[in-house]
Amino acid sequence: MNKNEKYSLIKYNSIAERYDDSYEGKFTAKFRRKMLALCDAVDGDKILDVGCGNGSLIREIKRKGDIFAYGVDISPKMIEECRRLDSDIDFRATNGEELPYDGNSFDTLTICCALHHLNNPRKFFKEAQRVLRAGGYLIVGEPWYPVPLRQLFNWFVSPLLKAGDNKLFGSKELKRMFAAHGFSITYAYKHGIIQIVKGRKL
Repeated sequence: MNKNEKYSLIKYNSIAERYDDSYEGKFTAKFRRKMLALCDAVDGDKILDVGCGNGSLIREIKRKGDIFAYGVDISPKMIEECRRLDSDIDFRATNGEELPYDGNSFDTLTICCALHHLNNPRKFFKEAQRVLRAGGYLIVGEPWYPVPLRQLFNWFVSPLLKAGDNKLFGSKELKRMFAAHGFSITYAYKHGIIQIVKGRKL
């Protein structure tokens, strides 16, 4: 576990019981609403949320039908809170770079405001490609900032923070990662600081 993963672990363990009222919970709420609308779940689908926090998004997705719902998060305290809020969802404590599931297992995978916490986001995309079934969907929500602010954060601010942030992504870079790992982009949205990309596994 590298230092940023340790920072993420400490930070999210500390806010697990009050996540919805925390700055982080309120920040991600608008992303979650948009991603929920983009998740076309139908009865029988298996859906995984990576970096699930307290499970807010996957609980909402589960309400769309007879869904087999799963969630992973690096924070054991978050996972405890997830299980307290919904014991019917399969929640596990792990990072997003080594998913403990068989290949071709899921119809949809979501990750909301967590990609920038990962040490190796390309490893996450490889895992998403592995665990999704052919034709399955990957939905990524990430904060967007213009180039000067993004570079300032990535080069100078992020190394000084103890928040577990690794790197913010521009829209083109995010889309390139989809394409490089075998996903055809079906939808791309950017408004203010919210960017969401949905891709289909080829």
